[in-house]
Order: sequence, then structure tokens, then C-alpha cells
Amino acid sequence: MTRKLVLCDCMGSQSPDAKVISSASGMTCSRIYTSLCLDQIDDAAREMAEDEVIIACQQERPRFEALAAELGIPEPGFVDLRDRAGWGEGPAAPKMAALAAEAVLPLEMGRALDVVSEGTCLILGGSAAVEAAAQLCDTLAVTVLLDDAALVPEDRRFDCVLGQLRQASGALGAFEVKIDALQQLVPGGRGGFDFTAPQDGALSECDIILDLTGGTPLFPAPEKREGYLRADPSHAPSVARAVFEAAHLVGTFEKPLHIRLETSLCAHSRAEQPACSNCLNVCPTGAITSAGEHVAVDPMICAGCGSCSAVCPSGAISYDAPP
Repeated sequence: MTRKLVLCDCMGSQSPDAKVISSASGMTCSRIYTSLCLDQIDDAAREMAEDEVIIACQQERPRFEALAAELGIPEPGFVDLRDRAGWGEGPAAPKMAALAAEAVLPLEMGRALDVVSEGTCLILGGSAAVEAAAQLCDTLAVTVLLDDAALVPEDRRFDCVLGQLRQASGALGAFEVKIDALQQLVPGGRGGFDFTAPQDGALSECDIILDLTGGTPLFPAPEKREGYLRADPSHAPSVARAVFEAAHLVGTFEKPLHIRLETSLCAHSRAEQPACSNCLNVCPTGAITSAGEHVAVDPMICAGCGSCSAVCPSGAISYDAPP
């Protein structure tokens, strides 16, 4: 269906040219109203009910959206001709025509992938980690990694293990961790808890990491690593905020794909000789790695800053944000 553009001169403060706009955009234009959001609101309702329309006003968008809801019809489209052209310097008609033509272009949907978090949470730290686990265990499947057996509580609503985290990789829904000196609790027997013999290089996976160690972050640009939350264990408000955020990281999330990589254009390496490493040097999150004669971008780690595309000399990396 051809969309109709509903024009308004906003109390005579601008002069839209319906013929020029119609010719450039291919849309049918309404007559030019003067107070569509007030005295002529009934005309707006009629236009919206009769056709699929774009209203040439952004300022009163909430009013027209509410009107559509009241009428039980789909919301109209909107384009700002007044502020972006009508009230500007110089001839307004050509710019209005261009804006109207742009408004009818199909909106390119951004690429994305689904990220699933089942709520498996690894909490790092000391007593603050145990307290956080007690708050989260009814919502998440919690394991606390401690380095002191004396901190292991009697609370069996969540798991506690002993060990030292050697390595962590990944992002929300797909973290992988490697733990040295891992000791798991032996629940049976009399007296205090016993633990298994220490094991180095133990591997595990989780959806969320809550870091309450107060130490060095596990990842570069930690605030950009989705699913990794950290707080100073001595600052209660920060811990409470991190616990609150962790509790809401369960379900299916949409991860935008910001970067396009054309490996055939990549100048990273030729004949096993290193060449360009611009993108690797500027990526704040470490999402870009060498993959032979070209680089690879991990979409789960990429935060979408676009620095890589700005320094790529060959055009192999482009920033693919939707309009």
C-alpha cells in the first residue's frame, strides 16, 4: 500500500510544498493542515483511519500515537519536516522532499543473534560472595568459588567449592573457566565438611560471573563484557546493584551484531608474514584475534564501539549499525 503523507504548517510557521514533496517521495500528500494536533485533531483521526499515513510532525508524536490507540488502529509513521527543514535557513522545499523520500525507504533491520542464559552463576570472592549467593540462590543456580574453607557456610541452597581461578573467557550465556586446586565439598560423613583432593586445570561453564573479589578484573574493558558483573565487596551499594543485575540475567537476549568482516579484504597477514594489526591494537574488549591470514571477530565479546572499522585500511571491517 502506498503511504500518504499528512502535512501541517504548524500554525503557519512553515510552508511545505505538497507538489514537490509528492514528486520526490512518490507519496500522496494530504491538504496542508495548520493545527493538526489541536483544532484539527478530528481530521488527523480521519486521515489515520482511512489510509496508512506518515504524519509530518515529530513533536506531537505521543499525541498521535495515543490517538491511534484510542481508535484501535496501527500507529502512523512520522517524519520531522518542521525542525529539520521548515524552520531552517534557505529554501526548505528540496530538503523537505528529501526527508519525505527517506521516510518511505524500508528500514534495514540490524543483525542480531539470540543469547540464552539459563542462570548458572559463578560468584567469586569471600564473605561478600557467600552473602550474595544466599540472596541469589532462589533465582539462579549459584556456585561460589572460595579460597578459604572457613568461609564455607552450612547453607546448602547453593554450592561452594575451593580453588583458584586461573582463566576465564566468553560472555553472557557462554563463559568458560579454568580452576586450579579445585576442591569440591563431600556432603556425607559426620562432623565438619570434607573436600576432595585438589585438582588443577578443572574446566567448567557458566552463564554469569559475579566478581566480588575486589581485585583485578578478569577481562579488558570489564564494563563492556556482558554477563560479567563486578563490585567492590566493601561497598554495599555496589554489591547490591551487582546482585540485582545478576538476578535479571536469565532468559533469551538479543545481541546486536555491529561489525561486518570481509576476510578476503583483510591485510592482517600474507604468506605467513605479519602485516596490519590496527584493529587488534585498538579493540578495547579483545574481541578481535588473529586467525591466520585474516582476523576474526567474536560477536559475543564485541561491544560495538566501531574503533576497528575506523582504523581498517582495506575496508575489510565495516560498522554495520542499523539506521
